[in-house]
This record gives sequence, structure tokens and C-alpha cells, in this order.
Amino acid sequence: MSLIPLKTGLATLALALVLTAPASQGFAQERGIHVSAARAAAIQECNARSSKYLEYVWGDTEIQVYRECMAEHHQME
Repeated sequence: MSLIPLKTGLATLALALVLTAPASQGFAQERGIHVSAARAAAIQECNARSSKYLEYVWGDTEIQVYRECMAEHHQME
């Protein structure tokens, strides 16, 4: 298995997530689900912080960093 297809696949997945994130918030608002500005900011920051740790390299570090960050913001994960 070559590293190029893996990187391409991960880049495609990251792009898809970036493009669908705003749509997800709009979908939630259409359904009457309110996400506070503090929670939205915490989710964005914690996703950015944990994205440095790829699961296939770092194992559980990615989710642990995300959980720790959300706890620092007093938010449920």
C-alpha cells in the first residue's frame, strides 16, 4: 500500500468535512436545535487542536486531546 493514495484519501476526507461543517450547523438550525456560540467555538478549537494527532499514528491521543479540550471549555464532548 502506497502512502500517496492514503494521503489523497485523507485530504479528500478533510476537505469533505470542511465543506459539510457549515451545512451541518444550518441543518441543526432548521431542525430547531440551538448550539451556543461558546459551544460552537469550543468544538471548532478542539477539533483544530486534536487534528494534529492522526489516529493511525497516535492511537487514542486524538480523542483524548479533544476530550481534554472540551472539558477545559466546560462542554460535553
